This record gives sequence, C-alpha cells and structure tokens, in this order.
Amino acid sequence: MKNRIFIALILLLSCAILLVGAGLIGAALYLQNNTPLAAEFTPQPKTAPFVAPHTGAFAPGSPAPEISVTTLDGKTLNLSDFRGKPVMLNFWASWCGPCTAEMKNIEAVYQQHTNDEVVILAINQGEGVDTIKGYGELWKLNFQLVRDERQEAGRIYKVLALPTTVFVDKNGNIHEVHIGGPMTQEFIEKRVSDMLAQ
Repeated sequence: MKNRIFIALILLLSCAILLVGAGLIGAALYLQNNTPLAAEFTPQPKTAPFVAPHTGAFAPGSPAPEISVTTLDGKTLNLSDFRGKPVMLNFWASWCGPCTAEMKNIEAVYQQHTNDEVVILAINQGEGVDTIKGYGELWKLNFQLVRDERQEAGRIYKVLALPTTVFVDKNGNIHEVHIGGPMTQEFIEKRVSDMLAQ
C-alpha cells in the first residue's frame, strides 16, 4: 500500500514538473513571437528625455574628448576635424529599439539644417558595414553613419546604454549629454539651435 502511494506521488510530481516546464517553454515561444522588431518599434512621443548628470570631464563646458571613427568607405574621421561646427554624436546599434525610434527625428532635424554647419555623426557600436548600410537604406537616412568597430569611442565617452547622444559645441566643448531615447525632434532641434546661436 505504501509503495502504491509513493509511486502515485512520484507520478503526480513528475506530471507537475512536466506541466510547469511546458508552460515556461510556451511562454518563451509566445514572447519570442510577439516581441517587436526594431523596425516595428513605436516611439512614445511624450517620453521625457533624461539628461545625464555628468560631472567632471563630461560636464557642460568641458572639452569633448577626441575620438576617431571610420566611415563606411574606410576613411577615418576625428572629432577635431569639425572644430568650428556644432556636432551631434549619436551612439547606436541596429538592434536597439529606442535608437531606431529616434532615427526619423534625427533625420528630420538634419533635413532642416542641410544648409547650416551642423554635423551629425551616428556612431554604430560594433556592427559590420553591410548591416549599417542596409539599416541606413531601410530608414532612408542621409546623415553620416560611421563605425566604432572596437567601441573605442564608446569607451572614451563612457557609453553604458544605447542610445547615448553627446552634443558638442562649435568650440569643441560638451554642450549636453543625453542617455536613452527616443529623443523627440523638438528635443534635438532645441539643442542644435542653441549650439548654432552660440
């Protein structure tokens, strides 16, 4: 009698474990099939931007650290090449949903300032040329997409989250650092206009 009860308990416990396992697998498959792709990511238009409370080397008015990035055709660009112009450094990756969500806003600001001396460098973190080119074509981006293959520029600017955007004024100083996204068009435009007015 005791053996039968013991066997019944083992069978019940085994069934319970199987049911829990099946439930977890089912939930994982459901989430995988219902997770939005970067291309489907919808920005929240009223999301309040977070301005990083950077101090010291990254405080507003402090010199922006020099970095080098690579264009998609293999040329090297240095931040100092653009001294005398406001520069927006946008650290991003194709898999980053908030990055994708703010790209159309960056493009809209770029289109408004094509006659101004504004430089936008979208600094991809660690992805290949084909991925970056395909991404730019998909989203019809006309501003400069560049590579930070070994993420050296990202390390210099202590980028811990994507997207991270650094606004650098005409004199090569930090204007503002913004972590997270998506940034609204109005948010970007305000920073660009402020730097142009300096």
